[in-house]
Amino acid sequence: MKQFLLPRRYSGETRMTLSGGDFRYLARVLRKKEGDAIPAVDAHGSRYTMRIVQIGKAQCAVELAPEAASFSPAPQAVSSRPGPSFSITLLQCLPKGRKIDLIVRQATEAGVARIVPLLSEHTVVRPGEGDARVARLRRIAREALQQCGGARLPEIGEPRSLASIAEKGEDWGLALFFHEQPLGGLPLHRLLAGRPAKVSIVIGPEGGLSGTEVGLLTTAGFLPVHLGASVLRVETAATYALGAVTMILQERDAWKPVRVE
Repeated sequence: MKQFLLPRRYSGETRMTLSGGDFRYLARVLRKKEGDAIPAVDAHGSRYTMRIVQIGKAQCAVELAPEAASFSPAPQAVSSRPGPSFSITLLQCLPKGRKIDLIVRQATEAGVARIVPLLSEHTVVRPGEGDARVARLRRIAREALQQCGGARLPEIGEPRSLASIAEKGEDWGLALFFHEQPLGGLPLHRLLAGRPAKVSIVIGPEGGLSGTEVGLLTTAGFLPVHLGASVLRVETAATYALGAVTMILQERDAWKPVRVE
């Protein structure tokens, strides 16, 4: 179900005016008309029903009600989808080209809380991107959230060195790094059995993590997880890791042995 992501300036008011890209998304992309209702979500994951009350040439006025409330006449039904009880941070070493765009889109669809772009030994940085790259990634995340109907817009920060994540003072929760080689340690199910409220996942770039970086992460308390026998593309590895962690945490309380007749 498509939804509208409310601007960060939204603070609970029942009526507001939308312009710029927000107006174009409603009027040009979704082709909404006066009187139409659409599910909406704010930056904190709270859900609303939004109704368009007036459309002009460059802006529109909308009314908002919490999901449990209703307008008269009744708007379209909005399903209730509570957010997860855990948060995942993706620490992604920047890959070549625009592969990071796809990773951000898929990570947003998977419901991650935060995406941290990393500069590692095998990272190839495109010159001249700077702030434009971060702005593009935030825009991609916003578009992905509106398309997938999720409840959480990930925080996306400026690229930082991989070595910086080992600095003291940052709480990464259960800290993992996924690697193409079996480096020992516990299986993923065992690592997640304690129902961690926060999980952080490091994914390397093309060429993987260097031996020095593996040592740095291990010293900093990050635990290795084997990606399996197949050699995965960097964008596949990120989706694979996020999917595995998310499904295990979501279904942890439903695990039961299956009797094979």
